[in-house]
Amino acid sequence: MELTILGSGPGLPQLDKHLSSILIRKENNLILADCGDSCAHRLLEHKVAAEELDAIFITHYHPDHLDGLFMVLQMLYLQNRKRDLLLFLPERPASFLEILQLMYTYPQKFGFNLLIRDIEQAELYFDWIYAVPNDHLYRYASIISEYKLPNQMKSWSLCFTGKQGKFVYTSDIETTDCIMDTLKDAHTVLVDAGHPEAEQIIKLKYTAIKKIILTHGITPELEDRKDELNPEIFEFAREDVVYQI
Repeated sequence: MELTILGSGPGLPQLDKHLSSILIRKENNLILADCGDSCAHRLLEHKVAAEELDAIFITHYHPDHLDGLFMVLQMLYLQNRKRDLLLFLPERPASFLEILQLMYTYPQKFGFNLLIRDIEQAELYFDWIYAVPNDHLYRYASIISEYKLPNQMKSWSLCFTGKQGKFVYTSDIETTDCIMDTLKDAHTVLVDAGHPEAEQIIKLKYTAIKKIILTHGITPELEDRKDELNPEIFEFAREDVVYQI
């Protein structure tokens, strides 16, 4: 299994990083997880052909993980893709379709079938991929309740099984505690270092994880404690590098 980080930046855009997006290749499968801004451009840079992608996973509805998806779909349409494309969404697929229609982007016009599925159904289509709920969106509970909004606060981490073990993409999380059971037996973890408290990241060194890749920025507290991150285990995400798992 190969992992290529297309975007590793935080929610606040940075000139030297792209927004969240990763490519996972296993045998004949090519998966795109999250589609931050410029994702379509990044796929072109990596020479990903229109027919090559098998599925796209969106872990949660924040712009830095989602807003590139609309251009990716438009690009595939204009490239005359013909193969069915699986799109796994975190919640409320009907609302997503309404946004597409608002943009005058109609799946009915595509030359391929856009098969929208709930992210919890991943294992039904790929026996080596499954989604784990995380705590990233729980902080919105009060505003959702106050204004009676339809948001379901669903945010997901993704697990990919390879020959060397399991790769976990945490996506955005508030704590590593929320998915610790999943992390403990992972070989490699791409972990959000921009939201959790420093201790939540540092304590991962006491697990059996072989490689911990820090992405999505870094908190000032973790920056001050970088000397506690064993360089044999921890490293900062490098875009365009192919990681073998």
